[in-house]
Amino acid sequence: MSIAVRMTLWYALSAFALIVVATGLLYWVLVNSMYREDLRDLADNLNNALLLLAPSPTAQYQASAEQRPSWAPPHQPEIYLRVLNAGAHVLTQTPGMARQLPPPSEAELAAIETRDGETRDIVSPSGKPFLSLIIRIPGQSAGERPRFMQVVMDREHDEYLLARYRERLWLVLGASLILCSLGGYLIARSGMRPIENIDRTAARIRATTLHERIESQGLPTELFGLAETFNGMLDRLEQSFRHVWQFSDDVAHELRTPINNLRGEIEVALSKSRSGEEYRSVLESCLEESARISRLIKTLLFLARSDTAMDALEREKIDVGQELQKVETYYEAAAEEAGVKLNLSAADGVYVNLNRTLFQQAVGNLIANAIAHTSVGGLVNLAAHAERNGLTVSVRDTGCGIAPEHLPRVFERFYRVDQARGGSSQNAGLGLAVVKSIATRHGGRVEIDSEVGCGTEVRLILPASA
Repeated sequence: MSIAVRMTLWYALSAFALIVVATGLLYWVLVNSMYREDLRDLADNLNNALLLLAPSPTAQYQASAEQRPSWAPPHQPEIYLRVLNAGAHVLTQTPGMARQLPPPSEAELAAIETRDGETRDIVSPSGKPFLSLIIRIPGQSAGERPRFMQVVMDREHDEYLLARYRERLWLVLGASLILCSLGGYLIARSGMRPIENIDRTAARIRATTLHERIESQGLPTELFGLAETFNGMLDRLEQSFRHVWQFSDDVAHELRTPINNLRGEIEVALSKSRSGEEYRSVLESCLEESARISRLIKTLLFLARSDTAMDALEREKIDVGQELQKVETYYEAAAEEAGVKLNLSAADGVYVNLNRTLFQQAVGNLIANAIAHTSVGGLVNLAAHAERNGLTVSVRDTGCGIAPEHLPRVFERFYRVDQARGGSSQNAGLGLAVVKSIATRHGGRVEIDSEVGCGTEVRLILPASA
């Protein structure tokens, strides 16, 4: 069952239930008000009869005329009066009363003697409803037995009015049920319209239409948060798709160059017979290009696994100074070959919980990148110092520096400041991207400062523990 149907049913049922309760309460009030009004009329007529009959001896009771007075209203209920002695003998009564209601029995009158009076609803043999009030009248003298007076009111007109009221009440309830259902449906449709708009917008979104967004202005509070969350998800998806497309283009471009080199050299080698030394040179060149492709694929696999890795890193407590010493020793030969001096400044006894292999790889990439961009006679400083919340490893060089417009993008994959170095076997534009990925997996970050002509400093900031 749809939400709109459920909302319609709940609204219609709840509104109709309130109307039923309200009309039922009004009907109950009306019935009780009419009943109390009839009781007051009986009491007034009884008091008037007592005032008239009190000074009259029993023998002087006379029957009144049986005809209805001409001045009486047409719908005024009939009121009958009857006087009885203690033996249930009728002393006098309104003409025609005996045909409508038989007198009470002596046992009924005896039961009334113990009370002040009795009120009851009576149905005549002909089926007409009456309201009866019987009271005990004490004797005027000490030896006189008590008498009883009965006043009866015809309630047929009241029942007729209540029946007509109930007929109109059923019509009102039927119309209310239809109106409540219609109102509930309109309210449900109005409430579901924003959701339908969201559904139509979401149905139009494809990989080529990720720029579309859900219009959140004017939405209810509950749906506004949902729309904003959905739009945020679309922003992330669009960014991811754009990154994947760019990444695919960059990978194709990077692999195309070494593969074309391999193919060209092999085709040249096979174009005619050559000496063994020439074939050896071609094979060495092919091996170099193959190594470059292998390093590129290995780096791409590492980045892909880092992006999707959900498991925790395998950390161990390492001595930062010793690890940096190992990295310096490994790159010392490359620095001497490039004519760059490599210095290390790290205090002993600094221990941090890190992944040893990834830490060495990140620092090694920073050093290799600094050596590659520092001219002969330059200096590369590797330093580490512990802070209260973690560890900071900095690599500073005296190279050419990076222009300010390039700094925000240097950690992007395949991004190179010097596009002319795109064909270099040592530069694929992934070194800083790998460093950033390693820092992110450790819960840290990478910062960079650079000035053209003065050098660059990259800081790897890692927390002390996970």
